[in-house]
This record gives sequence, C-alpha cells and structure tokens, in this order.
Amino acid sequence: SAESPDAVSAGVPPSEQPAVIPTQGDLLGDLLNLDLGPPVSSPPIATSSVQMGAVDLLGGGLDSLMGGPSFAAPSAVMPSNLGGPVSGGLGDLFDLAGGVSNLSGSHIAPKTVWLPAVKAKGLEISGTFSRRAGSLSMDITLSNKALQVMSDFAIQFNRNSFGLAPAAPLQIHTPLAPNQNVEISLPLNTVGSVMKMDPLNNLQVAVKNNIDVFYFSTLYPLYILFVEDGKMERQMFLATWKDIPNENEAQFQIKDCPLSADSASSKLQGNNIFTIAKRNVEGQDMLYQSLKLTNGICVLSELRIQPGGPNFTLSLKCRAPEVTQHIFQAYETILKN
Repeated sequence: SAESPDAVSAGVPPSEQPAVIPTQGDLLGDLLNLDLGPPVSSPPIATSSVQMGAVDLLGGGLDSLMGGPSFAAPSAVMPSNLGGPVSGGLGDLFDLAGGVSNLSGSHIAPKTVWLPAVKAKGLEISGTFSRRAGSLSMDITLSNKALQVMSDFAIQFNRNSFGLAPAAPLQIHTPLAPNQNVEISLPLNTVGSVMKMDPLNNLQVAVKNNIDVFYFSTLYPLYILFVEDGKMERQMFLATWKDIPNENEAQFQIKDCPLSADSASSKLQGNNIFTIAKRNVEGQDMLYQSLKLTNGICVLSELRIQPGGPNFTLSLKCRAPEVTQHIFQAYETILKN
C-alpha cells in the first residue's frame, strides 16, 4: 500500500469532507458503467460521427464497409473549422483556458508502419498519435508503392473504448502517384461511438482508396487522452484517495529512470499529469499527482523517488482499475523519453 497522502493538506473531519467524486453513473463514459455491446471479436465498423451531424465518411453505410463495393465520396458539406477541435466535443471543454496547454512538452512517439504495402495492394500507412494544445491528431504517412495512381481516399474508425473518431475527412487533394508519399495530420475527437475493446486501447481502422478497402489495427497510447484540466485541488485529492477502495490500488516499478523529482514532475506535467503536492519521507521524494481522461475518469498517483536511485515506485488509484496498466505504461514512456 502506498504512503498515505494525509499530509498533503490539513486534515478535514470526515463529516466535512466534500463529496468530490461523482457516482459512477455521473462519470462521463465510465468504463465500469458502459453498455459494452456485442463481443469485440467481430464488431461492425461504426460510422465515424462529426459533431455537426452523423456523416458516413466512406459512404454507403455499414454494410458497404463490411464487404460491398458501393462506396461514394462524402456528400455532406463539412464545416470549415474542422482543423481544430470540433465544437461541442469533450475536447473543447478542456481547451477553454488556452494558456494552460503545453505546445511542446507532450511526448509524440515515432511513426511505425501500421499497414504494410504487401497487405494493401501497394498502399503503406505509417503513423503515430499526438496531442498538441488540447487537440488530438493521428499523424500519418501514406506511401504509394504500387504501379498505379491512388486517389479517392477516406478513413473510418470502428467503435472503441474512448470514442476516438476522425473530426474531418481524410483530405488528399491530388492523386498519389507511384513512389510518392504524403503526410497528413488527421484531427480526431472523442465523441464517436463507444465500445470497450480488448486491449482497452485497441483501434480498428478502415482506409479506402480507388483500388480497395483495407483494414488494420493499432494501439494508441493513453497519454494522448490526458486532458488539460486534470489537476485536482488538494482537498479533493485527499478525499478522493480515501474514497477509492484499497482494492483499486495498483503498484508498479519504473526501472532505470535516473531523474530527479523536479525533472520527473516537469516531464509529466508536459503530458497533463499534474503534481498536487511533494513531500520528503525518510529521504524519499513523494509526488502526489492526478490526471483525467477525456471521458472524465480520474486517476490519482503517488510517485516514490529515491534521490540518486534508478527506480521509481508508482502507486495508482482509480475507479476504473482496468485503465491502470495503461496509465503505468504512459508514465514509463513519458519518463524515459
């Protein structure tokens, strides 16, 4: 069990502690409280929804995506402001402060090949995910390794655990000639259809061009879903830590990470993991931190650092314990990059 964070703030009698954690039903899209729908093994590809109204980006509805040839170009007029966060989406709620966003501190993993050309008739897709100033993006490179021109591109996501969906069409203005590639930053939102996936961060994608429709899966890092207003007040942190059952606490070791407490705190804050308080207990630095996901799930943490030592101890408490392994992976990635 982690060191109790009671010293974070002056004690509050139990009768006066604020009810700071909403009930599970109040949490936006709480993973413990979702209608999970059909098994994940053979899910239908869901229509990506744009906030201005549902638009099937690939045309023809669900049936055509699963096997029919009747694709059509999107006919709806897309709103002109889709380069940024879509109005009204959850992402907007966390970007109102403007100045709190970190433009350069967020970790962005190198691109990896998601769809090899040999599996997509010459189309190769590599990509990564990013969060910049509160806006989510899928940063992709499309490469034409075939002998014919490629055109008429479109993209669609299956339902997923956090409602990730394209916030705009996949816009490639000129045909892609053989041996050419194009880089695109596709804006995303989190107002798409939700279905719990296994693993939790699995994303199934369909990409269409003039040749065929191709499918691939990739895993997105959860840190792209850490929102800018995830810093709890101290009293709220303390009450919440006590309120979450001990069986929801998980402990992890982050090895070979020779950072100071201040350096670690700065790196984590650049990715919207906020330090609420810092203590020193018997020569160890203790950072008490909070983060919030786009669907409202809050995660509380204690990061224990032995100055000069190579390993950190991370304790996580959350009402949706299935996210904790992914939060640990996010911590490890951020601290080591």
